Amino acid sequence: MEIREGLLRQIIEGVSNTYGDDFFISISLQLSRVIAVDYVFIALLNREAYQSDTIALVVKGEVQANISYSLAHTPCADVGNDSVCCYPCNVSDAYPDDQLLKDLNIQAYLGTPLRNSRGEVMGLIVAMNENPIAQPDLVLTLFEIFSGRVSAEIERRNYEKALVELNRELEQKVVQRTRALKETQEQLLESEKMAALGNLVAGVAHEVNTPLGVAITVQSVMADALTALEQAILQENLSEEQMQAYLQQVRKCLDLQESNLRRASDLIENFKRTAADQHTLELEQLKLSEYLPQVLSTLHPLLKQANAEVILQAAPELSALTYAGCHAQILTNLVSNSVRHGFAGRHNGNQIRIHLHQDSDGMVHLQYLDNGCGLSEEGRQRIFEPFYTTARAQGGTGLGMSIVYNLVTQRLRGQIRLIESAQGFGLEYTFPVSGNDDTAQRQAQ
Repeated sequence: MEIREGLLRQIIEGVSNTYGDDFFISISLQLSRVIAVDYVFIALLNREAYQSDTIALVVKGEVQANISYSLAHTPCADVGNDSVCCYPCNVSDAYPDDQLLKDLNIQAYLGTPLRNSRGEVMGLIVAMNENPIAQPDLVLTLFEIFSGRVSAEIERRNYEKALVELNRELEQKVVQRTRALKETQEQLLESEKMAALGNLVAGVAHEVNTPLGVAITVQSVMADALTALEQAILQENLSEEQMQAYLQQVRKCLDLQESNLRRASDLIENFKRTAADQHTLELEQLKLSEYLPQVLSTLHPLLKQANAEVILQAAPELSALTYAGCHAQILTNLVSNSVRHGFAGRHNGNQIRIHLHQDSDGMVHLQYLDNGCGLSEEGRQRIFEPFYTTARAQGGTGLGMSIVYNLVTQRLRGQIRLIESAQGFGLEYTFPVSGNDDTAQRQAQ
């Protein structure tokens, strides 16, 4: 039958610029008004449950909440089997066991299948009326015209939902893997810190052995001198010259013993301070010109391996509200980096210069320069990347400079940059002399 152009325009204008659930409701409302039937609905098939679930339901011109209903003994079951059902009247006679048709007093039923892009029936569009439908061909034609658009919108909505769900799953996986990566990185960072501490312990232990060995030797010399003195007294042949010689020897021994024991004590105290600072970060007013030499003294065994000299220039009164442990860890990593990479294979002329000063803006600048082999172009580009190393075969993890970068930028709230150098490796980091607002506030609490 011929469809008036005005009917199609009315439906098309009624659903223009609508998508998803709004489109299904709009098309159902427009069809309900144009063909003047009591019920119009669009439903999706749930074959596993053998039921239909409406996605748009219009009853006598009003949008209603969606429902689910069984397909058993219904004309919808036949539509789901890819049949067009057209009962302009007496539909209950054809489906006597469909209780819903009886309860709603339905006389007329018209339904057509909705097919996906693979030709499979995925749903249906249905018109039902309490009275016979006078123009069933008009209804079926309209359903035929718009079923493709409805099917396409259902698939589009399904793809959109699937995409949203996929994105959600991907986001969850990203979060989970990011968390796992962060935990792994934190474990590696802690392992790196513990390894550095282990090397520090070994170096300090070796360094302490020298003054302790001297002190023990001196103690043995004094014991021998005392034994000789006692024998001379017992034999009553102690001369004034022997007594003077004994006193001079003991005085020299005591001076030597004191200096070596003090050196061992300073090494142990500096080590204890540095190790504690690196593992218990606390904000404190730190006199940098005194603290950095303490840290460097614990690194003496490492520097001795490379026969490297350190020249430190710092204003004597320079202090800052900062984390001592951060600077200890940074300096330890920088010196280790110079010894392992910059001075590799070299045994003479190795030198590290450290210059510390404060500018007029309240920022502290620490410049670190060594005269080692320097960095390749790739090294300059990637030096702060986690796990980047040129010494993987020698056990390098590539975390040392990444730790330095994170300590400066995240903990000290500072900045870090490489220094262009004709020879060797150069780096400068800056940090505020008065700490930062949130850390100072935490300390005040």
